[in-house]
Amino acid sequence: MRWIGVSVLGLTLFLFGQAGPGGEAQAAVAGTPAPAFEMVTFTGEAYSKASLEGRPTLLVFWASWCPVCQRELPVLGRFYEKDRPTQLRVISIGFSDLRDKIEGYVKAHPESFVFPTAFDIDNDVAQAFKITATPTLVLLDAQGTIVMVHRGAGVLQNPRFREFLAMLKG
Repeated sequence: MRWIGVSVLGLTLFLFGQAGPGGEAQAAVAGTPAPAFEMVTFTGEAYSKASLEGRPTLLVFWASWCPVCQRELPVLGRFYEKDRPTQLRVISIGFSDLRDKIEGYVKAHPESFVFPTAFDIDNDVAQAFKITATPTLVLLDAQGTIVMVHRGAGVLQNPRFREFLAMLKG
């Protein structure tokens, strides 16, 4: 019986990652440089680690089948249009899903996807950031250093995220 409990715990940690205080996940590590990556949005914009440097960026990893993502993406869309500091770039990255499902979801919810959206082919970008759960949000500073990794809903209430936004607003 004991091995069943250990196996369930191991499977849970593998599938959902480990969350720390305030929803912060133990995926990529805050304070370390972002890994190298490349992706292209549905509108043909190319992004890489190098192209993001010079401007703080929030990467939003999500999937169309994720109910938490379905609730959080409209919140992020409203934030992007109304409250976001102009220097903060937001890019959503559909992963762990089929391209057609991600693209269809984006087209069906234009009010949520007011920021660039890419599909992570073969989950390469997610793997580079060690993302194992949806949604997971990764905040990068202007130098490409990971400031915060947040798993789940509520990133706008995360104390680190709010502190970073306050710093950007001056």
